[in-house]
Amino acid sequence: IQIISAYRAPKFNLILRKKGREVARNSQHSLGAAIDFRLPGVAAKRLHAWVKKQRLGGVGWYPHSKFIHMDTGPVRYWSGR
Repeated sequence: IQIISAYRAPKFNLILRKKGREVARNSQHSLGAAIDFRLPGVAAKRLHAWVKKQRLGGVGWYPHSKFIHMDTGPVRYWSGR
């Protein structure tokens, strides 16, 4: 597994937002409840479908960057860059 991002301090999250990155104002990362990751050898599209099927929380798909966001918040889905 390749972990792109896990816990982010609120201050660091704010810095990323100010730099124009795609990060939520009240990110689940800042609560220690999210992870962005890839599985080498598994297409991001396929991984996204599997994670969504679990219905465990929020799932974001970033096809350009080829990673999946997964969190323990409310069930919801989105796509980013």
